[in-house]
Amino acid sequence: MSKLEANLVLLSITFFWGIQYVFLKNIPEDISTFAFLALTNGIGFLIIAAFFAHELVKLTRKVVKDGLLLAVLLFSMNTMLTIGSRTLEASTTSFFTAAYIVFVPLVMLCFGKRSSANNWAGIVIVLVGLLLATGARFDGLGSGILFVGAADILFAVYIVVLGQIIGTVNPILISICQMFFGTLFGMAGWLVSQPETLLLLPRDIQFWSSVLVIAVFVRGFTTVMQIYAQRYVSALNASLIFSLEVVFTLLTSLFLPAMLGGQTETLTPHKIAGCALILLGVLLSDGALLCRKKGGVSA
Repeated sequence: MSKLEANLVLLSITFFWGIQYVFLKNIPEDISTFAFLALTNGIGFLIIAAFFAHELVKLTRKVVKDGLLLAVLLFSMNTMLTIGSRTLEASTTSFFTAAYIVFVPLVMLCFGKRSSANNWAGIVIVLVGLLLATGARFDGLGSGILFVGAADILFAVYIVVLGQIIGTVNPILISICQMFFGTLFGMAGWLVSQPETLLLLPRDIQFWSSVLVIAVFVRGFTTVMQIYAQRYVSALNASLIFSLEVVFTLLTSLFLPAMLGGQTETLTPHKIAGCALILLGVLLSDGALLCRKKGGVSA
């Protein structure tokens, strides 16, 4: 896979991450985060495991260990994000969640990897773009920002650690293990927090269609393809591309909600300017973004 192909795959992943928020609106508020993670991870795990069942004979202790580590980081990140978002405005949460890109070069430094001046300049421009695109407000942040900040650090560590281990393990098996442990963690949290809802899940089509879309495309497809594609780009390169998630969210919010019976959003001048700055920051940070040279890149 060339770097151009890897970046296109990462863009497709970012697209699915961006549109998931439209489907998340069909998830009732009384469905806990643990229940939702258990369902989507579980369905994603069953689909991937069934499709690649022949790969399971290659399972090793290292793969299980690495899959467990990644699952712990990702599940902890989702938990911190959920707690923090309850006390913050949606736009503020969106901005600070995407701001994890600041922590990626710092985590990389702990692994002996330095970032260039272009990288840092790109990050600053992306942050300004995120601020404009989301319209984040900084008044009355409270303790919620601490939890979102913890989620940012955990996701930055996840991306860098993934970049460190993916060159030595089977991407399919890592994905299967990660979703398997994610399902177990979700079930454990579900049993502790809301055991009475195990048999009281909604039966409407909107709910289950949203769960299936997120399970197949956000849990299944993106998990496998991220591990494949990140073998050919740096962790910082990947994180900057992921910052385009808000761009896809804004663009698809113009028409996708209407197709699903929801309400569309208005694309304002400051949102357009924010999207343009995010794209500019990504391109500035990695001048070789469209490089066709083949070969793996470490974190």
